[in-house]
Amino acid sequence: MVKNSHRAIWYLFTTMMSIFSISCIRIFDGFNWPFYTVTVNALISLFGLVFHIHRREDDVKTPALSAVKIFLLLNSLCVFVMIGFSLFIVTTQYHNALKTDGRFTSVEAVDKQLEESGKDVLLLETDSLYIFFPKYNDIDFVTEKMPSTEDDSILLSVTAAFQSHHQLGFSHDNIVGMHASNGELWEGRPAEGVGAFTFVNGDACIWDIDQSYEAVKAAAAGGGSGFQQFIILLNGKRDYHNEIDEFRCYRALALVNGRVCIIDSRTQVHYDEFVEALQDAGIRDALYLDMGSGWNHSWYRGENNKCVEIIGKPWPFSHSWLEFRR
Repeated sequence: MVKNSHRAIWYLFTTMMSIFSISCIRIFDGFNWPFYTVTVNALISLFGLVFHIHRREDDVKTPALSAVKIFLLLNSLCVFVMIGFSLFIVTTQYHNALKTDGRFTSVEAVDKQLEESGKDVLLLETDSLYIFFPKYNDIDFVTEKMPSTEDDSILLSVTAAFQSHHQLGFSHDNIVGMHASNGELWEGRPAEGVGAFTFVNGDACIWDIDQSYEAVKAAAAGGGSGFQQFIILLNGKRDYHNEIDEFRCYRALALVNGRVCIIDSRTQVHYDEFVEALQDAGIRDALYLDMGSGWNHSWYRGENNKCVEIIGKPWPFSHSWLEFRR
């Protein structure tokens, strides 16, 4: 019975660890296959606990019983894989220590700040936001292969479109919405209620819902890039994408004086707070960018041309990015 008690304690421990993993994944990554995988793992661990509490050491040993014990043990060891995954989710929710170049005071002052900074990427802050202004000559929507930090021509890289599923292999069908890159057009997974961002011949634009489909097609025809995504603000109005309850860091692509910038919430906030912070900063046009555990990996070109990670770590399920080039 002593040996069996030790096993029951082991399964109690792994069950508790599984519950921790479930909580982390639900809070930061929502309901998807990692959540259901960890939930099944927890239920099996709970079964292992009940099994070892009620089983007597002098029970007749059979091949079936031995197989059940091996299965339960292997499942309990998988808990530590889930814990590692959960810790990854938690630790990649927060920005790295970033050295800002000054305060964002108003949209009218940005052009002067950019001119005086002499930096490839100007990082400004408000009390609630980080705002990245890359001095780009080109913006492209890229898929499948993550932009390389070794490519000195890339100034800033952020995850862009939503994806339908967590999958290691890449397919354009998994990217939500129509998208274009370097003049090539892909349908992607159909999406409703989304706007779009396009960049063609140096001109950037955020398009309303009823214009987004044709706008991305036109971008491809013009040799440019674009993708569909939820609108946060358009002409200063918030009439879109209101049903979000996650407490997390948020990110937007915004237009300031016709220039594209990337805006992050400095800490985890509710969506309403993020939108209010954008409006307080004077942002009138903003498009949502994919965020959350893993999807938030991003970096920019800092001093001495060194790569500075903004938030997160590379994520094998992520397959679409915006890259800003010199």
